[in-house]
Amino acid sequence: MITRSTQNWTPNSIVKVGFLRLRVICSIATPGNYRPDEYALESLDGRAFYRFTPHYGVNRVTDRAAAVEPSF
Repeated sequence: MITRSTQNWTPNSIVKVGFLRLRVICSIATPGNYRPDEYALESLDGRAFYRFTPHYGVNRVTDRAAAVEPSF
């Protein structure tokens, strides 16, 4: 979970990732892979979905189910 940020990373809050303004769907714990927790994000109009991992970047995914599904 992101704790040292001026942005609020709780579900349904709006954050900026680069030049994108996105809504946080949920936080996805990633135990055992030694990477930070991932976040499922959606565009403000709800048509595009993303996975964000701090320090690794943002990736666009096909749908909401792919955004919230844990990937181990």
